[in-house]
Amino acid sequence: MRRPISLRVAVVAGSVAAVALGVLLAGLVLSAAIGRDARADVDADLRQRASQVIEAQRPPWAGGRGGRPGFGQGGALAPDAGDELLGGSGSFVQLEIGGQLVMRRGDVPDDPPDVPDDDGFATVEIDGQPWRSLTVSGPIGPVRLQLLTSLARVDERVADARRLLLLVGLGALVVTALAAWGFTTLAIRPLRRLQAGAERVRGATDLDAALPADEGPVEVRALAETLNEMLARLGASTAAMERALEATRRFAADAGHELRTPLTGLRANLDALARNPDLPVEQRLALVRDLTAEQDRIVHLLEGLQALARGDAAEQLPREPVDLAEIADAAVYAAGRRHPEVRYELHADEPDDDAGAPRLTGWPDGLRLVLDNLLDNAALHGRDQGRVRVAVARDDGLVRLRVEDDGPGVPEHDRARLLEPFVRGEATTAPGSGLGLAIVAQQVALHGGTLTLDDSSLGGLAVEARLPADGSSARTIN
Repeated sequence: MRRPISLRVAVVAGSVAAVALGVLLAGLVLSAAIGRDARADVDADLRQRASQVIEAQRPPWAGGRGGRPGFGQGGALAPDAGDELLGGSGSFVQLEIGGQLVMRRGDVPDDPPDVPDDDGFATVEIDGQPWRSLTVSGPIGPVRLQLLTSLARVDERVADARRLLLLVGLGALVVTALAAWGFTTLAIRPLRRLQAGAERVRGATDLDAALPADEGPVEVRALAETLNEMLARLGASTAAMERALEATRRFAADAGHELRTPLTGLRANLDALARNPDLPVEQRLALVRDLTAEQDRIVHLLEGLQALARGDAAEQLPREPVDLAEIADAAVYAAGRRHPEVRYELHADEPDDDAGAPRLTGWPDGLRLVLDNLLDNAALHGRDQGRVRVAVARDDGLVRLRVEDDGPGVPEHDRARLLEPFVRGEATTAPGSGLGLAIVAQQVALHGGTLTLDDSSLGGLAVEARLPADGSSARTIN
């Protein structure tokens, strides 16, 4: 597997590569421009020299410059005209009259070319070296003149320019590498701080350590915020898992503790039946009734513990919009069948009320647990053949559920402790496990509500739950 490179090295390499490509392209363009300009200068010089020779060729009566002749008798090139033409080195001239070469003067190479038939500029190769050629026809007679100059100086000029560009380019690459290294060092400092912060997160207990999100470029800040959100989600997930594990441990501990007494009584009654097969029918039936009661107690205790355990893991339970009045109506009907001797009254807002139906978002089974436990508590701790009043209404962004009975009530100093598991009233004689109000308090808290216990207008205890209605800002309780 290829070894990964650091971000700093990647940025420096990319910057140097980009500058190198730019310098290369600029060098090619500039070299071509310098060569083109140098060749243009050579062409202009050749054209000027050819013009001087043509002008010198004119006879005095043709209106030449100063009447100075260029060719002597028989068309020979005058010595002074050749000296002016070949004033610079690396050049030579060829003169052809009537198809015959009559003169060749200057820095003539070993293997000079013939005078071409066509006029104009051309680049020719002589002894492996490039030369620039200009051929012109004389104004009088069959005279053809070719001027040639070596392009060695042009090539040297281009080579010098390339060497200069190479040195400048190498310097630019070095400066670019140093600058990119320095700037990248500054740019990755926020990333190193993020790395240091992430290294501090070594376990579930470190998930609340927020990473610095107020330094560095926008991208680094966005990355830090994303990592903080991820840590928050992991923290919430870990907390939910811890609560679920704690609920499981508590369920096992509570079940072992609370089931010991009824199971002991159940075993004692079974042993009594086994040891006394000839018990009278009345005593046998009494023991069977005790066994049935103990079995019912065990079932109710397990149901309550299961409800508490499910409530502790409520984050994983489905939430949906519900009408609390409909749940209350079904719960009151079921409670009336369980306790036919009790008279239940339900008062609920109708959907066409000004405040609207008492709707909220929650776990329907959990809300049903609230109502079932409140209705059963009111029936068990109220007056014989008593009365229980249930009210569901929407009140200032809240859904209010109030259950009242006409029993002896609960002293004010004893109410708070009744919301804890396995706690019963000091003077109560009704059967129960002490989990009913604990389940109610747990579910109300999980739905973001509040629970209060006070005196009932019927004379007994009133339990009121206030839950956030749909459209209101519910507070989150973990």
